[in-house]
Amino acid sequence: MDLNKRTFLVLSGSSNPLGQSLALEFCRRLATGSVALILDEDQQQLRELEDLLQSELKTETIKVTTGKLNDSHSNGVQLMEQALKDHFKVVGDNQRFERSIMLHNEGLAASHVLLEPQSTEDWKEYVQQQLYAPVALSQRWLQSGYLAKVEKLAVNVTSSLMVRPLVHAGLLCSCKRARDMYFRAMAAEEHRFDVHVLSFSPGLMDSHRGQCDMNGNEITPAELVASKQLLQLPRIQPSQATLKLINILEEISFVSGHDVDYYDTFVL
Repeated sequence: MDLNKRTFLVLSGSSNPLGQSLALEFCRRLATGSVALILDEDQQQLRELEDLLQSELKTETIKVTTGKLNDSHSNGVQLMEQALKDHFKVVGDNQRFERSIMLHNEGLAASHVLLEPQSTEDWKEYVQQQLYAPVALSQRWLQSGYLAKVEKLAVNVTSSLMVRPLVHAGLLCSCKRARDMYFRAMAAEEHRFDVHVLSFSPGLMDSHRGQCDMNGNEITPAELVASKQLLQLPRIQPSQATLKLINILEEISFVSGHDVDYYDTFVL
């Protein structure tokens, strides 16, 4: 997959170092006339990331727009539609995008969180942010008239810690599995419309540390990961995970709808 095309990129979840690395490395590879929409609920992080991208990228090549998500992340659809509307108001309908990429990064949930929500309200908020909101945004992205007949790539950045039943993490596992199944279904339903889907697990991040629950019990990665062999592998830095994902897209291959883990036997 050649990433150097005129692209409409949406990155949802940029508040962690992985999201920042994804934004920078993907934007570097996009062709002139591309638009990147970066979404997150942390306004300060968005401002800092926008400044970083403006300093690192050629601003005449790609336009970077940021959007602040509300507490439930339910306004992502409106932010995306507005960004598309603003773009085509300037360039007109003649300069269509060649591809659109949707990057669903889980934010801190993918790179820091081991402990599932402790209260009912926290759990509802987690499911809204990590399941309902990404599904709603993805559905609107698939159906947007601005992106009709445009090749699409959806990347679900998830956590390999939670894709199998684990002690202390039943609620998280169920939410992540539901999200994983949605993207598998998208791959099956939309492949005839030139939509490609990849679920990518960045591995055990260097930022994963032990956490305490409401009762003071500490949960560590060693208690969640059943494979001792996995625990002996090196912790992953954000730039390593990002470059592995890009390498899979550009140099190797993947089966649309399938999961790929950083520790799979790919050569970076």
